Amino acid sequence: MLLDVTYYSFAVVAMLSALGVVFSTRPVYCLLSLVVTMLSLAGIFVIIQSPFVALVQVLVYAGAILVLFLYVIMLINPRQIEPIVEIVITRRLSAVLLALMFFLLTLGTLLRFHGAVPKDVNLTTFGVKDIAARMLTDYMLPFELTSVLLLIAIIGAVVIVRRN
Repeated sequence: MLLDVTYYSFAVVAMLSALGVVFSTRPVYCLLSLVVTMLSLAGIFVIIQSPFVALVQVLVYAGAILVLFLYVIMLINPRQIEPIVEIVITRRLSAVLLALMFFLLTLGTLLRFHGAVPKDVNLTTFGVKDIAARMLTDYMLPFELTSVLLLIAIIGAVVIVRRN
């Protein structure tokens, strides 16, 4: 019972802070909301007995990548950038996508509780060695391409801003 309350508390905090990411007009506040979202997800991973993923969530995402995002935001100086799209259109599209995601998550939860999804899946047997072996063999190319894509995005943002 206590785990259920804690799980739903983390889930509510994650969803509210994700809304803060989507609807915030200031980039730094958006980034801080994203930090809260990542920490809430790490709490959920701890509850579902996946401490390695929780640790990676905190170290890699809430730590390294978001600090890098903050560095880029401070480097760009968002006060000088004019908005690319109108904020109202972005918010309406975000609200529609959020409603669709909420509907799909609710539908998936209802299907799971009604036996449409198998419940005998044991996630705790999948350890750190299995994750490392798969990441460095089967998923090596996507892993490296993701890091290159992040690097290209950061360099592109700096080049666009420094063109002035």
